[in-house]
Amino acid sequence: MTDLEEQEDELLALSSIYDNILKVTKEGHLNGGELLASPVLPDDFKLKILKPKKESNCETLDTELHSIRYLPPVLMNFILPSEYPSLKPPEFTLSSKWLNRVQLTKLCRKLDSLWEENSGSVILFVWNTFLQDELFDFLELSNPLELAEIITGTNKTDLDLDVRGIQEISSQNELLPVILDYNKQEKMNQFERSSYACKVCFSEKAGTYCTVFYDCNHVYCNDCMSDYFTIQIKDGNVRGLECPDDKCESQAHPSQVKKLVSSDLFSKYDQLLFQTSLDTMSDVTFCPRPNCQSPVLMEREANLATCCVCNFPFCTLCRLVYHGLSPCRLKADGLVKLREEYLNADPRTKLLLEKRYGKVTIQQALEESFTNEWLKQHSKQCPSCGAHIQKIDGCNKMTCMKCRCYFCWICNSSLSRGNPYMHYNTSGSPCFNKLFEGVEVDEWEDDDDDDWYDNLLD
Repeated sequence: MTDLEEQEDELLALSSIYDNILKVTKEGHLNGGELLASPVLPDDFKLKILKPKKESNCETLDTELHSIRYLPPVLMNFILPSEYPSLKPPEFTLSSKWLNRVQLTKLCRKLDSLWEENSGSVILFVWNTFLQDELFDFLELSNPLELAEIITGTNKTDLDLDVRGIQEISSQNELLPVILDYNKQEKMNQFERSSYACKVCFSEKAGTYCTVFYDCNHVYCNDCMSDYFTIQIKDGNVRGLECPDDKCESQAHPSQVKKLVSSDLFSKYDQLLFQTSLDTMSDVTFCPRPNCQSPVLMEREANLATCCVCNFPFCTLCRLVYHGLSPCRLKADGLVKLREEYLNADPRTKLLLEKRYGKVTIQQALEESFTNEWLKQHSKQCPSCGAHIQKIDGCNKMTCMKCRCYFCWICNSSLSRGNPYMHYNTSGSPCFNKLFEGVEVDEWEDDDDDDWYDNLLD
């Protein structure tokens, strides 16, 4: 078999094995290409980053660890001489984003020695297998891998640097985001190529049709998640887009939500998410004017905020027009709420409420609230003038001491001035025979009282 035939067979075999990492090209009349070798990482592999941190007058190093499953591949560009594999090895270069030139030189020399051991045979598969499976052990890399040492390396060595080893990035600040982005993208690629059972409907689907929650790695099919996200957003519960697992609190990423809901629904989600984010910011409030409602940055002192849209100055406590150092004014419908909040508050909260509204104002509010509650429970209002009237004893025909109106205690309706008792002895009346309903009546002292009541009903 000729060298050219062996080359063609080798490239065909490699193409079937490394379909997505081998690119075959032609350099004039010579065969060539590029091959991506992705090193197999140790279990629980981490990158170690040391960052300067100032404490008092000295500078220390702060350690930062990143869990990594995939590192950017080592790229081998090669050309196959016409005498390969019988007499000459492939011509190649190795380039890497995360290996330094000293390490790349060692790899180039190792590939040369592998050729010498297998001289006369095709070698590309052997080279790629070594770069994938043995690179870490050969270079004696540690776990966690300190990025600064990898980037810097050392040029003070007896080993001459090989021009075939190309270091693509020499800055730690530039390299870290490249590695993190590649790791994230490759994890997603591997996810899409695999199959998963949805934890909601239990159907088996390819990762392309599934959603994974990044913090917990729980997987659900897109159909189930689309329905779930849609219901939550329509209910205004944008903070509720959590992993459906009842023991998990992982949040869906906005990009995942956008992929699974309509554009109108995502716009609502985006707006609500922005709104809830503003609500959690302690130094942001909203203009109280109903036709404005713009977000406003609060002043650090004096409880003052001024809307930059409508220029309305308001108190951040009571949300009324700014009143300077005077206590906040209470709205009528807030008395009961303030009373409950004050009575159930701890000492620190009570002091804050007293500072906000004034101690005298709170005391007055409490007294008024108690008075209104008592009146509501123990009195009724005159249907004519609205005066509060308490019933102590006697029958259910009441007389208002303010306007002298007669009214029924049971149904609160006005009674006739000429014959107020007709309301109780008219058949069909809602209070028929109820003049003394609810009244504790002792034994009558004599029969005359009975005659009086019978005459009254007649």
